[in-house]
Amino acid sequence: MSSIQDIRALELRITDIVDDYIQQRYNEDDVLAIGRRCGKISVNADAQEKIKIGKTTELYPLKDLVRTGDDGNPEADCDKISDIANSWVFLD
Repeated sequence: MSSIQDIRALELRITDIVDDYIQQRYNEDDVLAIGRRCGKISVNADAQEKIKIGKTTELYPLKDLVRTGDDGNPEADCDKISDIANSWVFLD
């Protein structure tokens, strides 16, 4: 059974990855990979060629999850991150 807290936890995991990407400025081609295996959601980020792609794996370019904040600095795009999390976690 999934809850709002499960969605929020996934949003936070993704946001942490995006924040790290912003701080470190990794490769432009780096992706966020989300997959489901044995009922559990796995999340990681790396260069696309290093990601193991399973039947349920979806890839999201990390650069697409970054927006320019009001102060002109890059920041995690919370709307896109929320959309992704909501597409993976369903409320019962």
